[in-house]
Amino acid sequence: MFDDLKKINPVRAISFVSATFLFIFIWWNSSALFHRSPTSSSVLLNVKQGSTFRSVVFELNRLGISKYPETLVFWGDLLGIDTNILAGIYEITPQMSPFRILEDLHNGPRYFYRLTIPEGFTLDQVVHRMVHLGIGSEEDLLTLTRNPSFLAELGVPSQTLEGYLYPDTYYLPKITKPKDVFQMMVSRFWGVMDDLKGKGSENLNLSVQEVVTLASIVQKETGSVKDMPVVAGIFMNRLSQKMKLQSDPTVIYALNGRRKIHARDLSIDSPYNTYRYTGLPPTPICNPGKDALVAVLNPKKVPYLYFVSNGHGGQIYSETLKEQDHAIRQVLRQKELQ
Repeated sequence: MFDDLKKINPVRAISFVSATFLFIFIWWNSSALFHRSPTSSSVLLNVKQGSTFRSVVFELNRLGISKYPETLVFWGDLLGIDTNILAGIYEITPQMSPFRILEDLHNGPRYFYRLTIPEGFTLDQVVHRMVHLGIGSEEDLLTLTRNPSFLAELGVPSQTLEGYLYPDTYYLPKITKPKDVFQMMVSRFWGVMDDLKGKGSENLNLSVQEVVTLASIVQKETGSVKDMPVVAGIFMNRLSQKMKLQSDPTVIYALNGRRKIHARDLSIDSPYNTYRYTGLPPTPICNPGKDALVAVLNPKKVPYLYFVSNGHGGQIYSETLKEQDHAIRQVLRQKELQ
């Protein structure tokens, strides 16, 4: 027996073992990198800003697309993809191999829709833009934005998605569904709110819903970033003194967006009429941007209780009603002279 062992050529033995390991290595990596997904339909992969390559790979594994996540992590590290993946929404089709998905993560997602939501857009305006792009019908979209179970799923503490659809440009794959779009917008909102944690006054005693509602009013009252903290401070002063906010944009919202309002409109019976009812309206009146949210979280301490647009993109601030009346007359005279 020992004589037979001595007859084994050590070089051939090493070559055989090496060839075996090489075959296993090639087979394993080929299976990990080039096998097709067993799923029969396309899925969306949401890669958020700051996501680690490892977390994305294991999400692919959870979706049933990658059978060998550790191998993909190894190749991603070897090829330098692990430190250079691009955030976005990726459409993963059944025909795509894990290696092709790695390439896409490196090159960025391929888009079909480009949806831009400006700061201050209302829910109705967002829905209208989605319908225009062919993403759902108006009736279905509005129903979804008011669905209690969907709101709870997204963690939205309100009656609708108004205020929580973060203004941004969204690039969407072809298979994107309305629910996916709303989830992206709300996820972006919560991401911004998380970034703002600890960056605002701790003495505001406002809930998230109240912050967003007041920010939506500030957003509609002024487009000037430098004026937003002052306007927010004025509204905080009025709230603390139990004064009515008397904000025209809330009345416009109650009138379903009619831009021009008349004196008689200020008495309409609506919970959004801040000329008639004290405090904040029941929901936000638009979808505010980051500057408006920051302004409400960091309102400027001012002595003012009133303000009026000067007609040139700025505001005139007043401490008393008498000063406010004077400012209004001044603005009206300037308009007459134009």
